[in-house]
Amino acid sequence: MKKLLILLVFLSSVSSAQNLRLVSNLPSNLNETSGLIAKTNNSFWTHNDSGDGPILYKIDSNGNQIDSVYLNGITAVDFEDIAQDNLGNYYVGDFGNNNHNRTNLVVYKLPNLDTITGNNVTPEAIYFNYPDQLTFPDTNQDKDCEALFHHNGNLYILTKNWGISGYSKLYQIPDSAGTYPALLLDSVMTPLVTGADIHSSGKLAILSMDRVVIFDNYTGNDFFNGRRSTFYFSLTQKEGVSFLNSQILYITQENNSFFPGAKLYELNFSSFLSTTSIENSIEITTIPNPASEQLIVSISNLEIQPNEISYRVMDTQGKVVMENSFGFQSEFVLFLSELNTGYYHIQITLGNQQIIKHFIKN
Repeated sequence: MKKLLILLVFLSSVSSAQNLRLVSNLPSNLNETSGLIAKTNNSFWTHNDSGDGPILYKIDSNGNQIDSVYLNGITAVDFEDIAQDNLGNYYVGDFGNNNHNRTNLVVYKLPNLDTITGNNVTPEAIYFNYPDQLTFPDTNQDKDCEALFHHNGNLYILTKNWGISGYSKLYQIPDSAGTYPALLLDSVMTPLVTGADIHSSGKLAILSMDRVVIFDNYTGNDFFNGRRSTFYFSLTQKEGVSFLNSQILYITQENNSFFPGAKLYELNFSSFLSTTSIENSIEITTIPNPASEQLIVSISNLEIQPNEISYRVMDTQGKVVMENSFGFQSEFVLFLSELNTGYYHIQITLGNQQIIKHFIKN
């Protein structure tokens, strides 16, 4: 990631995370560490984003390089994340797109890096495009991507939205070589996504520079419609994230003039659900769903009643199609007659809490 995020230094609400432990400083040849796979607590695969060759590095918990693998026959444009499936295959996302104008987006598929012979491998290529991108560069500034994970036979990529909507888009592509249109599945409100990983328990971690959001208790690949838990920490340029087990994440930090030094962290969230913000503790119902003319929104289980409530309704492109604010009411009605048929998100703000719900307009 190349852009300097000066505004975030002033606008982010930061609370220190006592469970975020510095493991080691990384060597200077990994100053732009971007993706991460934690094999054990003493064995990690990582890579730089741009300005390096197509190389994957294996390090230990002291930051020492213990192995490397060169990817034959390719040029690394902007490696942004790495993932692994349950068969041992690795996937490297060359889809960094700060200018939102790339037409050569690709994920490279590799065999298990710990079992190959020698220090180089020839990858398979999974090319993709965004069917909803009509202009190059994209005027909505939401076609940069730094997050990749594998789940149930498919790859999922999550964009990093530099635009005004605040929504990151979730796309699905096959995990085999070929050229595909990326299938837009959903979107989620979270700031400037820099990495993602999923654990076999179903926990999905989405990393930003000052927080990690964990989703669980969802069905299928409806990742964002389960429980959402947020763990905040000090703002630095955090880039890579990987589960060691269902209760421990490892996180890398890229060197930056504002946040010097590339680093490896451990986040133990064994007490995560009792110490972090559980955003679904407030009960909000939206009925009927699907809805045609009216959507009734009901709010309960509030510990403190705010003076004001506001909402924004967005389509899957992140465009705001309805918004309003008014004195607190435990129930209100949205009139939907002017909305097109489709899938929508409603973001409800109550004091310092935001809750996202989904509904379908038919």
